[in-house]
Amino acid sequence: MPKLPSPEAKSAYEESSVRSTRSRSDRLTDKIDVAVVGTGLMGRWHVQTAQRIGARVVALADPSAGRALALAGTDIPVFDEIGHLLETVNPAVVHLCSPSGTHGTIIRECIAHGVHVLAEKPLATNAEETRILCDLAREAQVQLCPVHQYAFQKSLDRVIENQSRIGDMELVDMSFFSAGAAGLPVDQYPQVVGDILPHPVAIAQRIWPDRDIAELDWQVVPIGSAGWQLTSCIGSTTLRITLSLAARPTEAHMFMSGDKGSWDIDLFHGYTRFREGTANRRTKALRPFGDALSMFGHASVNLASRLVQRELAYPGLRALTEAFYASVAGQQPTPITCEQMISVAVLRDDFLMHTAESGKAEG
Repeated sequence: MPKLPSPEAKSAYEESSVRSTRSRSDRLTDKIDVAVVGTGLMGRWHVQTAQRIGARVVALADPSAGRALALAGTDIPVFDEIGHLLETVNPAVVHLCSPSGTHGTIIRECIAHGVHVLAEKPLATNAEETRILCDLAREAQVQLCPVHQYAFQKSLDRVIENQSRIGDMELVDMSFFSAGAAGLPVDQYPQVVGDILPHPVAIAQRIWPDRDIAELDWQVVPIGSAGWQLTSCIGSTTLRITLSLAARPTEAHMFMSGDKGSWDIDLFHGYTRFREGTANRRTKALRPFGDALSMFGHASVNLASRLVQRELAYPGLRALTEAFYASVAGQQPTPITCEQMISVAVLRDDFLMHTAESGKAEG
């Protein structure tokens, strides 16, 4: 359990009309006080997620005052930079949704103020900075966590809990097709793909929690006009990650296949279905109809559940946020360890180095 800052340290807001008179430890066990830095699309989802969990959003920060004020309304104070926010308001957690290039500076300021950070990926610009930030956080007894929300979906929980249904695992195949590079020059494509890569790597970490995914023997090959495929083996299982900025429609999908069947996981929408591996003439003939009905049923139940929970996008974000809040409160271990964060960052660095060297060779 992390040691929490003393109640005397910045226990009240000095300039806000919504001042808190509770100590930090009270706010970790009651209704946690959080701030959101960066009020673009992801900032909006973080505000909504925090509020639906029961947290109190006590401040927003964004250089664009108009955008921040539109999200804040009349109840939440707005700041144009993190330093002023932290000197004025005393949140227990900062949700960091600003551009990735700003993360290092902002995380350092949060650590200096004893504030825990839930940061959109990538946590830092490279593995070395990730190590430094983790060391600083450990020394200050502050927790960091990147937003690898796909790895915390209920669909993935179900697959991991029932992994034995597929028998001996043969293949884990993940595909992420993104439109995130629209309008960008070609030389920026590897950076965009590198920023997507933490998602499938984090999923692999959940499937193989005892393996350092970055230490595997990875083969990286370009595919199509704007994509790459990373392949490695873990025992007798092949792990394959396909990332494309050109393939359509956009999707995030995973197949976990064994000698008795497969799990088919729609990561984009957050549902899964099991496909029986029995093969005979009858099952082959009826499989297209069974697959169609199964997909319709699972998708319908999933949509209804998400409507009830008001989680219309980014499934897994709420579960990860709840786990991080519980960890900060000392109720459970951290959802993502520093070692896992560093492993993700190392593999991302290796991918970017590989693509840079390949680009030079082609040039």
